[in-house]
Amino acid sequence: MLYGPITRAFADLDAEMLERYTAWALDRFDEVAAARKDGRFAHLDRDERHARIVELAGGKKWYEAIVGYNKAMLTEFVAKNCAAIIKKRNDRLVAALLKKGIEEIPEFTLYHDGNGYEGYFEVAGHKVTIHTILAGGYNIQCLHERTLIKAKAAA
Repeated sequence: MLYGPITRAFADLDAEMLERYTAWALDRFDEVAAARKDGRFAHLDRDERHARIVELAGGKKWYEAIVGYNKAMLTEFVAKNCAAIIKKRNDRLVAALLKKGIEEIPEFTLYHDGNGYEGYFEVAGHKVTIHTILAGGYNIQCLHERTLIKAKAAA
């Protein structure tokens, strides 16, 4: 099966992602609470004040989570969000491999740079590359990472 080796190869990177996202979300939680308490945007009209707080939170989705949850609930929300990101990435990896006719892979090593956003692995004579870009915007969704995956026959 394809999922087991992929899950194991990405385990460290996935744990780092969860840690980074959790730290970021809890920092946004504290910043939003402080901004609401200290009145730093009090000089602005209601709509502009709200827009600034949403921006401080990281977007509409994060604002709703931050003001609607306590820290424990926010941590759980982040964990579920990361799990969904990981599942989507793994599903896309499996789809790319199946498209190349690869239905089983051995254990492999994931090579990636320090921030985990670029990487590759080789399997069954194919090089699978992973490239992450930033996507999204204020009115559509919060800024987020989009992972692009390509599987090509190794040269």
